[in-house]
Amino acid sequence: MSTFLTFGAAFDSFESIRQKTISVSPGATDIAILRLLAPIAIFFLFRGASTDDDRALRLLRLLGAWGGAIVVGALIQFFVDPDHIVLADKLHYKESLTGPFVNRNNAAAYIGLILQILLALMLYGRRAAPKGKPISRWMTPALFAIAVFALLLTKSRAGIAAAILGCLLMAALLRAYSSGGPTRQKQRTAIPSLLMGGLILSCIGLFGQGTIIRLTTEKLADSRVCTYDSILSGIVADANFWIGTGFGAFRSAFPPYRSADCGINGIWDKAHNSFLEGTFGLGATFLVALMCGTWILCRAYLGGMKLRRRFRPFAALGISTTIALLVHSLVDFPLQIPGVNNLFAAAAGIAYGISCQDKRNIRVHEFSGNGTFKQLT
Repeated sequence: MSTFLTFGAAFDSFESIRQKTISVSPGATDIAILRLLAPIAIFFLFRGASTDDDRALRLLRLLGAWGGAIVVGALIQFFVDPDHIVLADKLHYKESLTGPFVNRNNAAAYIGLILQILLALMLYGRRAAPKGKPISRWMTPALFAIAVFALLLTKSRAGIAAAILGCLLMAALLRAYSSGGPTRQKQRTAIPSLLMGGLILSCIGLFGQGTIIRLTTEKLADSRVCTYDSILSGIVADANFWIGTGFGAFRSAFPPYRSADCGINGIWDKAHNSFLEGTFGLGATFLVALMCGTWILCRAYLGGMKLRRRFRPFAALGISTTIALLVHSLVDFPLQIPGVNNLFAAAAGIAYGISCQDKRNIRVHEFSGNGTFKQLT
């Protein structure tokens, strides 16, 4: 926007409005707005590219393969060169896998999204006719197992819990919406759910010692919980609840409300709670936008759960990733990290496109051994 303002007097009126911003840090707000536009653009891009089922499936497989490759690369670097993040020096969380992220919680959120995408692809594969070579059919389960191993190495309590919640929610949704079908269909959704739950529990027992130690020795209520009271006091102060202190200006706006009872070390540039930070910066507008956006997405995904039978796992993917990230955002800030929110926007756009597919565009599909028959796919 600053670049366009230099092109002539036509933007003088816009500049006068911009100078009256209520943000305590206009520069930070400009950057935050641009960062917000990226996932929104990605969502609509993938939504527009997912009007055809085959194209949407290819895009989702590409996301799964790309994410799986990043997870494998993160594991290799963790065991071979744990002192670096790609090429930069690793200063924090050296005992945990962080992949290309600085924070292990964000790495866990990213891997959790990949796990849910891979799980949706596996559940879809059980519903569709088996195609391709046996090695290609085993590639997705293998990547899923590797991603579970990598997730446990992050030692992120919230990230692991959110990923498990997302996977179990997806399986539960498919089980619930398959309750009216034949017994064989129930078994085909129940068996993968049991296998997936058993795999996760086995991996936690074998490789999750670091996470178990953190759960049993470290307090769950750390300084961030104490800081939540300070953020709430800032939200209710003056007119902050209605107009906020400025989008993306938390770092500059929070110090006057910070309580010394929570410690004076460090600078809080994130609230570790996206809901509190959003309300602190945008006021009540954030809550309204969040509720409306979540309702629009989940309403479309639930419609897809009812209409799309063979593609139902992808509608469930939209719900599980949305709920899991929102739950994780109660104690962290994964939705504020570009690497996480861009992947979420892409997966959500694909799931939205599949869920909103026009019945007239749903074609007859061929199933091996069963002939050709019509069904909502």
